[in-house]
Amino acid sequence: MKSILNSFQDQPIRLKMFYTYSFIVLIAVILVGGSVYYQVSKTIADNIENELSNATATILKLVETTAKSSIRNYLRAVAEKNVQIASYYYTKVKNGTMSEVEAKSRLQEIFLSQSIGTTGYIYCLNSQGMAVMHPDKGVEGVNFAQFDFIQKQISQKEGYLEYMWKNPKEEHLRPKALYMTYFEPWDWILSVTSYRSEFSQLINISDFRDSILSQTFGKTGYSYVLVSNGDVVIHPHFSGNLWVTQDDNIRSMVRRQCETKNGKLFYSWKNPGEKKLRDKLVIYNYIKEYDWIVASTSYLEEFYAPLKSVRNIMLSTILAILLLIFPATFTIARGITRPLQQLEKKLSQVADGNFTVRMQINTEDEIGKLAAYFNHFMEQLTIYSQKIETEIDDRRRTEELFFKAFHASPSGIFIVNLNNHMVIDANRSFLNFIGCNHDEVVNKSLRSLSMFRHSSSFNQIADLLKQDGRVRDMDVEFVNTNGNTRLGAIHAETVHIWGELCVLCTVEDQTETKRLEREIIDISERERLQLGQYLHDDLSSHLLGIEVMLKVILRKRSDDGDSDLESLNKVRHHVKEAIEKTYRISRGLCPTHIAEKELELTLMEFCRDIEQIYDVSCRLEYGGSSISLKPQMATHIYYIAREAAYNAVKHGKAQNIVLIIFNTGNTATLEIYDDGSGFSGNIEGKGMGLRIMHYRARRIGATLDIRPDNKVGTRILLTFNLTPTGVE
Repeated sequence: MKSILNSFQDQPIRLKMFYTYSFIVLIAVILVGGSVYYQVSKTIADNIENELSNATATILKLVETTAKSSIRNYLRAVAEKNVQIASYYYTKVKNGTMSEVEAKSRLQEIFLSQSIGTTGYIYCLNSQGMAVMHPDKGVEGVNFAQFDFIQKQISQKEGYLEYMWKNPKEEHLRPKALYMTYFEPWDWILSVTSYRSEFSQLINISDFRDSILSQTFGKTGYSYVLVSNGDVVIHPHFSGNLWVTQDDNIRSMVRRQCETKNGKLFYSWKNPGEKKLRDKLVIYNYIKEYDWIVASTSYLEEFYAPLKSVRNIMLSTILAILLLIFPATFTIARGITRPLQQLEKKLSQVADGNFTVRMQINTEDEIGKLAAYFNHFMEQLTIYSQKIETEIDDRRRTEELFFKAFHASPSGIFIVNLNNHMVIDANRSFLNFIGCNHDEVVNKSLRSLSMFRHSSSFNQIADLLKQDGRVRDMDVEFVNTNGNTRLGAIHAETVHIWGELCVLCTVEDQTETKRLEREIIDISERERLQLGQYLHDDLSSHLLGIEVMLKVILRKRSDDGDSDLESLNKVRHHVKEAIEKTYRISRGLCPTHIAEKELELTLMEFCRDIEQIYDVSCRLEYGGSSISLKPQMATHIYYIAREAAYNAVKHGKAQNIVLIIFNTGNTATLEIYDDGSGFSGNIEGKGMGLRIMHYRARRIGATLDIRPDNKVGTRILLTFNLTPTGVE
C-alpha cells in the first residue's frame, strides 16, 4: 500500500487530477445521495432554528421596546400629573389663600403617599442637587450632586433617565429608571422612579399582544410569553399557570423552559383539537427585568415538506455531473500544469535574487490573470524593496536626531513604562538634577529610586495621568543622592512606545526661581506691614491731631459767631472719614487683630471693609462650629480672601461678592464667588496676585482652585487642614 502511495505522489499533476477525480466520482455515486440529503436536511433544520431564533429575537426586541415605552409613558404621566398638582398649590400661594410652607407640606404628603410599583417613589431635587423632598427624611437637605445621574438631572431637568442604584442595607447595585420634570417656580426637579425589575407591574400587555400573536411559522407555528413561574402572559391557546396543568407533557416542557430561561427544546406536542403528538421545536430567550420568557415554536414536519423534491433534484444533478467530469479532466489538467511549470522556473530565479523576471501572458483566463498578478507582484516587490531601503535609512537618521535632542536637552527628561513603572531612559539633565548616573536609573522601578521627597507625589502624578492623560506644571520636591531637596516643575504626557503605554516626563529645575520668588514675596510682606504700621501709628495720629484742632477752632468760632462754621464742619467731617479709611487700610495691611478673633469674625469685618471702601455688596456665610487657627495660618487665609475680593472689584468689576466658609471635620473650605467679568482663557500664570495666592496656599499646605464660574464671574475654592503643621 505504501509503495502505491509513493508511486501516486510521483505522478504528474494531470494524472493525479485524473485519478483523483475518477475516484471521487465513483465514491460520489455511492455517497452523494445520502450526503446531499443529510446536508439539505441539516440546512433546513438550521433554517428552522434561525427563523425561530430571529423571530424570538425580534419579538424580544419588540417586547423590550414596547415595555420600555409603556413604562416611560407611565412614569411621565405620573410626573406631569404631580407637576399639575404642584402648579395648583403654587397658584393658591400666589392668590394668598395658602402659605408657601403649608402648600409645600401638603404637596409632600401627596407626593410621598404615592407608590410606583413595589418600592418606587417620588422625590424632588433643586438645581444644586440637594434633596428637598424624599420618602427618607434623613436625606432631605443632603446634596447628591456627586452622583452622575444627579448631575444629568441637574443638567436636563426634563426627560427619561436610566441608572444604577441600591437602597440602604442592599448589597448590590440594581438597574433603575426615572422620569423627571421641572417645576421652575420652586426650583423643583420632580422625579418618579422605580427599579426596572418591578416594571412588569406597570406594563400594559395589550400594547404588544396583537403584534406577538400575529407572528406565524410554517402553517401552525406561533409565539408566546411566559413568566418564569409558569404564568401565561401571552399565548394563542392557553392562559393561567401551565405548571399546574393536567397534561404532563406540557408541564414538563414549561418547567424546563422556566428553569433554563434561554435556549431551545425539542419536544412532542399537539395543539387543541389535534389527535396525535408531533415533534416540535421552541426557541426562547429571557427578559430578566420583567422575569419573562419570550418563545417561538413550530412543528418540524411543516418545514421538512420541501425535502423530498430537493432530494430528487439533487440525484438528477449528480448523474449529469458524472457524464461531464471524465472528458473534462485531462483538458483542464493540461491547461493548468503547463503555465505552472513556467511559473515554477520564474520563482526559482526570484529566489536567487533576480527581481527582473516576468511571465509571458498568452490568455485572459485565470492562468493569464495569475501571470499578470505575478508580474504585478514582482513590480511591487521591486518598489517595496527600494522603499524599505529608503525607510530604513530615514528611520536611522530620525532615531539619531531624537537621541541627540533627547540627551542634549537642557530640561530633565525621563520615560517610564506606565504598567510596571520601570524607567526606560533618562537624559543627562535629569540625571544631574537627581545626582545619579545612567545605570542607577534606567531599568529601575520609579518607586525604588526614592527621588520624590514625598511618596504621595508619585500617587498624585499617577492619579492625574489616569484622569486626564497628562500633567501640566506640577510642583514636586525631589531629593538628590546628596540628600538635598530640589523643587522641580514636572510635565507628563502618556505616549505609546514599542506597543506599550508609557509616560514622557520633563522636569524644569525651579529651586532658585522659587527661592527668589519667596524672597520677593517676603520682602513685599515686610513692606506691607511697615506701610500698615506707618498708616496706623503716624498718618492716623496726624489726621487725628488735625481733627482735634478743627474741633477746637469750631468751638472758638462758634463763640464768635463766625459764618464759616458750615465749611469748617465739612472739613472736619472729611478728616474724620479719612481717619476711618486710614484705620481700615492699615488694618488690611497689618491685620494684628486676626490673632485675637476667630476666622469667621475676622472675615465678617473684612466684608464690611470691602463694602465701605469699594461700595459693593460683600457678605459672609458660614455654618458649623467656629474655626480657630494659628495666627500665621489665619493671616494667609485672610490675604487670600482679600486678594480675591480685590481682583473681583478692580479687574472683574464685580458688584456682589459672597464668601462661604464651613468645616468638614479635619478640614475646612473657603469658597469665594463674584458676579464680575471673570477670566478669559487659561487662568494659570495670570498676574502676580494669583501667583501670591497660590504661594500662600502652598505655605499653609492648602489646595487652591481658581476657575470661571458656570454662568458669570469667578469661583475660588480654598481647602485647608484645621490642624496644620509646618506653617511658616
